[in-house]
Amino acid sequence: MEEKNQILRNIPQVEKVLQSEDVRRFVPDIGRPAIVDIIREVLAGIRKRIDDGETVSPEDVVPAVVSRCALKRMKKLQRVINGTGVIIHTNLGRSPLGADLLKSLAETLPGYCNLELVLPEGKRGSRGGFAEELISRMTGAGDALIVNNNASSVFLILNEFARGREVVISRGELVQIGGGFRIPDIMRQSGAHMVEVGTTNITTIEDYRRALTGETAMIFSCHRSNFTMDGFTDKPSLANLASLKTDSLLFVRDLGSGNVTTDQRLPRSFEPTVRFELEQGPDLVCFSGDKLLGGCQAGIIVGRKDLVARLRRNPLMRMLRVDKVAYFLLQETLIRHSNGEAEEIALWQVMLQDEKAIGARIARFLRLVSHPAKERCIRRVDTQSVVGGGAMPGFHMKSRGLSVDVPGLTARDLYTAFISAEVPVVGSIVDDRFILDFRTILDRDVSLAAGAAGRILERHCGGE
Repeated sequence: MEEKNQILRNIPQVEKVLQSEDVRRFVPDIGRPAIVDIIREVLAGIRKRIDDGETVSPEDVVPAVVSRCALKRMKKLQRVINGTGVIIHTNLGRSPLGADLLKSLAETLPGYCNLELVLPEGKRGSRGGFAEELISRMTGAGDALIVNNNASSVFLILNEFARGREVVISRGELVQIGGGFRIPDIMRQSGAHMVEVGTTNITTIEDYRRALTGETAMIFSCHRSNFTMDGFTDKPSLANLASLKTDSLLFVRDLGSGNVTTDQRLPRSFEPTVRFELEQGPDLVCFSGDKLLGGCQAGIIVGRKDLVARLRRNPLMRMLRVDKVAYFLLQETLIRHSNGEAEEIALWQVMLQDEKAIGARIARFLRLVSHPAKERCIRRVDTQSVVGGGAMPGFHMKSRGLSVDVPGLTARDLYTAFISAEVPVVGSIVDDRFILDFRTILDRDVSLAAGAAGRILERHCGGE
């Protein structure tokens, strides 16, 4: 008993552990209170193990705390390297934001800004005026409105124009978007009454026409996000659906991905532009700001001026509006699009690069990995990148990458090792192989990714 008491007395106090250099270095990263909680949890666990008769050394405390602090640090929002080949990766922040855009943000927004002040007139105005003007001009819309994401766009439209009334939608478009949000749930919460027409694979214009009643407020068409439907399928065109509109019956299109770019290097089957879809006759079209537009998270609604004005007056707008940072990032992204400078936008730099540029980054990576084991552990492979983010489901882009195979480590082990790097490197596992796709590894990331690979080889292959 005395021996156990002596061991317990030797366990360091919280403050002493916190003063350890190895522990203190985590303070700027995760904050002192979080570290104190971790220390207390570790010390409580060690005391319990001692009470249970286990042999525990006080020297085990600091390494255990350091390990937990490192895990906690991995949970914070931070820079990661995308080696998955998924260009708009929902888990990795969707569209990448360029350094030039963020530099412009840092130079412009410190201090105050004219968020709700119309400078030429010297009076208060609405948010987003210039950004919404840019969107309207770019898409040919009567007006535009920015909210915090595209699910909010859909909800706001349904709430304003179909609350307590019927909305007709094809069964083949009752999609579920990321995070478990489903179109039927959004409709229900908005107060609209959903009317399903057609079947999963076939919906005709007559199905829509037969469903229309005096209680129908809207025909709603939803982009099939994240999946394709092939084989015996059919649906009416947007122009056909628009032919059913009346003064009291709206036609709304949820485009989702929000492409505004036309480029000869894109395949003919690429996502239609917002302007094209609006020209087919919908009263309103909504889409995301952080998918193919290449900006930050936002929902954008374009269409008839009178309808957008009603949405702007809806009380929900107070909850759904975005802040000055989002407006600025969208504004600068839209200016680049309007000037024909899509390639200046980080997302489109990734989208439009050729295989030669991808191969050059691979060659640079291999030069930077100096460990001799790279010759047998790392090899070039052909890969298939995808757009992601619900855009172009089923569409693949030729790419190049590296397969990493270290003796004694599984693909899952390698995945864990790479995401444990100081700047986490996120790859993918394909057919039990760990793959890094270099379409989505940016130029600035190559040296860091190579350093992570070199350290893994050094740890598991020795000096060779």
